[in-house]
Amino acid sequence: MWSDISFIWQTAFREAWEAFCAGSTPIGAVLCDGGGNVILHDRNRNNEPQTLNRRMSHAETNILRQLDTRRFDAKGLTLYTTMEPCPMCMGTILMTNIKKVRYAAKDSYCGMVHLLKCDPYYSQKNVSCEFEGGEAEKFQITIQAYYELKHIEQGSSSAVFDKFSEHCPDAAKAAKRLYAEKWLDKAVESKTDISEVYDHVMNVLEKKLEENA
Repeated sequence: MWSDISFIWQTAFREAWEAFCAGSTPIGAVLCDGGGNVILHDRNRNNEPQTLNRRMSHAETNILRQLDTRRFDAKGLTLYTTMEPCPMCMGTILMTNIKKVRYAAKDSYCGMVHLLKCDPYYSQKNVSCEFEGGEAEKFQITIQAYYELKHIEQGSSSAVFDKFSEHCPDAAKAAKRLYAEKWLDKAVESKTDISEVYDHVMNVLEKKLEENA
């Protein structure tokens, strides 16, 4: 539940929820120093009127654009992101010289962490990527799957949702249940805090697991 996750992950998921509330893909990112202090936090802004290049406005790319490398040695920083970095964000991480990445959920559609093992250039950069998983992954996949369902209804491809369903079926089913009630949309309208959203999603997921037991 919300009270069980660290302040850093709470900050990242708060950014993801703000992205969802603004109509963008719900992904958040946090940059911390070696002592675990938050330096920067940002989110996806890929579906907002003021965003000039919507295809590049991902959480990780947005946060690293703001990093003052004259003040901070990127090699000593850790990037936290609620979703596994895509090709663009993984490339930006490497070129910025970030050496530690922690991600809450695996992106079965376009995640690129595997390139650290199989691509010669990526592997020689010695970037450590740690997968969080557990509740954090299930929450992220649920809200992002819900976001995908909204766009499928508007005529978009179901390819991303289908991949999420294969990788994390319980989260995809929870997203369908929440979407049938338009629960997250109502939460946006009522300005529900991320702590309440997180706990409600976890409760829905727990019920799904009990039904499948």
